[in-house]
Amino acid sequence: MTYEQAMAYLNGFSRSGAPVTDLHRITGLLRKLGDPQNDLHFIHIAGTNGKGSCAEYLTNICIDSGYRTGTFTSPYIRHYRDRIRLNGEDIPEETVAALCEMVQAAAGDAPYSQFEITMAIAMLYFRQEKTDIVVLETGIGGLLDATNVILPPEVCIITSISKDHMQLLGNTVEEIAAQKAGIIKEQCAVAASPDNSNAVMQVLQQRAKTVGASLHVPNRDACVISECGLMGNRFCYQSESYQTKLGGSKQIANALTVLQAVTLLREKGYTFPERAVQSGLWRTQLAARMQVLSTEPLIILDGCHNADGVGALVDALSESGIDNWIGICGMTDSKDADAAAFQLALVLRKALCVDGYAENALPKEQLCECFVRQHTMASPMELEQALSYAYKWAKGSHGGVVICGSLYLASYVLNREV
Repeated sequence: MTYEQAMAYLNGFSRSGAPVTDLHRITGLLRKLGDPQNDLHFIHIAGTNGKGSCAEYLTNICIDSGYRTGTFTSPYIRHYRDRIRLNGEDIPEETVAALCEMVQAAAGDAPYSQFEITMAIAMLYFRQEKTDIVVLETGIGGLLDATNVILPPEVCIITSISKDHMQLLGNTVEEIAAQKAGIIKEQCAVAASPDNSNAVMQVLQQRAKTVGASLHVPNRDACVISECGLMGNRFCYQSESYQTKLGGSKQIANALTVLQAVTLLREKGYTFPERAVQSGLWRTQLAARMQVLSTEPLIILDGCHNADGVGALVDALSESGIDNWIGICGMTDSKDADAAAFQLALVLRKALCVDGYAENALPKEQLCECFVRQHTMASPMELEQALSYAYKWAKGSHGGVVICGSLYLASYVLNREV
């Protein structure tokens, strides 16, 4: 099998596959492949926002501490291979092809999702490469997520939980939290984000109590912030100083959650020198999460697509010192465009609404109407025209450009011919 043949096979699966009510489908597939996941050690991460940042922070901390580190994330941003990495490097094309051929032989014609097939490839790869630890990010949810077939992990992380994917996870934040909390296993140590609401924390505490797990939340009051902005953060916590290149106050909460996880891992015998923790946090950068594409003019790319994600972006833009923002905005038709426009209207002088970057992109004219209802100037534009217009506008007005609303839009921008 060639890489092109592997991608054709993978693209033949839908994102979700047939509906699941339990994990028997992925369990059966992995059993045919020799249960590679049972030979691995995991840091398991679930949540609504912050999963990608926490996964990247922990990946770099583990690498800088000398551990051979696998990373599995979702979705991919630039290309398929960036969701399966070893020590920060994407899985090679030839390896995808070889492992995909093995998985295809085991899978037969069952109605798997692309996520399940991809996870099987990742587990085979990480076992083959004899990883010391795998940073494993869930896809959607937790309880019925394919990643939840693993044995109890070294540590579990629950990031900020809010309303998203409600058609699959539930109509209330408590119902969604119960799904996310499904990754908490017997006798597992859990680090939870301090950004979670009391309602969410009650659900997490009940799950931990039920399975005999220990829940730990970092003390945000013990964090002294000296700098917080788009270009990064500086803060002190438990007598140590830390910096992040990822900007915005939400990233401080993510970093604190990771520091709590590091403490729990140290208690289990893992060695994380403080200098490695500091360097891991500092060198972490993440595509499409408050990503700085340019400084002259300032162009920010963010794949935020739910209320909390958009809110974090709006807060960061508000704190930036720039009061002249133009937005290139696109959303998929499954997201709440009116809610996003309501928040973005607080900081945008004008919204350039785009589509064409994904099959399920909301028509640009409909997105414009959402902004107009918020009394914000908005124009539908072709994407390339919008990029050119916004760049010239920002240069002329000493303002900034923010490209936001969808990870699909972010992926398009990152992959476009420059």
